[in-house]
Amino acid sequence: MSLAVLELNDQALLIQAEEGECHAEPGFASLSLDGIETGDGARASAWRQPQHSYNQYWAHLNQSPLAAAEKHARHHADIAFAQLRHLWQQAGRPESLVLLAPGSFSDAQLSQVLGLVGALPCAPAAVIDSGLAGCLGEDGDALYVDVQLHQTVVTICRRDGAGLRVEAQETFPQFGALQVHNTVARHISNLLIDSARYDPLHASDSEQEIFDRLPGWLARLRNETELASKLMTPKGELPFILRRNPVRRLLNERLKSIRAFVSRHSDVDVLLSHPSLVLLAVAEEFEDARVAGHAEAVQRVLSDHASLLTGIDGLYRVQALDVAGGESRKRINGRIATHLLLGDRAVSLAHPVNLRVGPDGPELLAERLDAHGLTLVRREHVLELLHNETGLVARLPSQCVPGESVRLGEHELRLIEVHGG
Repeated sequence: MSLAVLELNDQALLIQAEEGECHAEPGFASLSLDGIETGDGARASAWRQPQHSYNQYWAHLNQSPLAAAEKHARHHADIAFAQLRHLWQQAGRPESLVLLAPGSFSDAQLSQVLGLVGALPCAPAAVIDSGLAGCLGEDGDALYVDVQLHQTVVTICRRDGAGLRVEAQETFPQFGALQVHNTVARHISNLLIDSARYDPLHASDSEQEIFDRLPGWLARLRNETELASKLMTPKGELPFILRRNPVRRLLNERLKSIRAFVSRHSDVDVLLSHPSLVLLAVAEEFEDARVAGHAEAVQRVLSDHASLLTGIDGLYRVQALDVAGGESRKRINGRIATHLLLGDRAVSLAHPVNLRVGPDGPELLAERLDAHGLTLVRREHVLELLHNETGLVARLPSQCVPGESVRLGEHELRLIEVHGG
């Protein structure tokens, strides 16, 4: 029976089958008379056409009627099913599915998800707490931070002999990726009102552009204290400077409860899920935390599913597993790629790598460009995309190890290890 693993974080819903690539898309949906579009395409029109845009259907999964009548959806569960079906089809229609579900899901919501999976049709194999799954590769205890679109779940996992269990868990509804984006968008708007007497949030095109580019700007603020950029408006290109410290001050209040929870467990190492990278830009205390690789939890459960599922009997929220220690992560991450192979040139990953795609393919840039370029940086064993204005989809490996590749559109760049390089 073919099997896939699905992680339910609406910042980046991830699915991967045993024999296939990882597919990801955000929890955005656009409804029209033609049907339901989900993922990146729906996000690309969410602020330009907000009247039929939805992004809370996972956080508030239910069967309550939508506020406005829609032809193809009666409630959030219908929209969630459309996205679930699309992800399932992308993964090759697996016969069985392991769900990694966040602690923010109520029992009623989990029951609804299981019903949606069964309607695909697909057999749900297990429901594992996504915080538990995220800590499977850790050597010891871990505090796992998982930022979703509208909320954050923090999980304490403890090792007990050969077992790993969830000891404590809390959901923080006041801090999610969209709350961060809304706050920073309003800050940029205020900067342009002061400098040019123009509010970009009052025009749908410029508002959409801000939210399209915000992930890249916040990624840059993880490594830069300020950045200069421009916004295209009916008044022409309007420049502004986005500084990290003012952004952090604006978000201090939203982070207060999370900080208090983390400080109460200061004896535990912090681990950030990959969607939680935004914390590196907005909160100083997370700068030294380990960041999980893209789809790390999904791939770990997928690779070890035979042993992990042995002790699971029934469809309940699994919050304890008999697992080996962190040796599995050491085996994956024992070797780290040091260079990116660009043609016949090995480019060091010790510093940010700036690229653009020219007529002959990807080429190295001496400096970062705000347009038409991208920037890659290695953080421990994870390769991160700080900036991408190439217009091409960039796919990064879950681990920065030799033999893996960075895919940029149709181009593939191999990761290698150079001894003494």
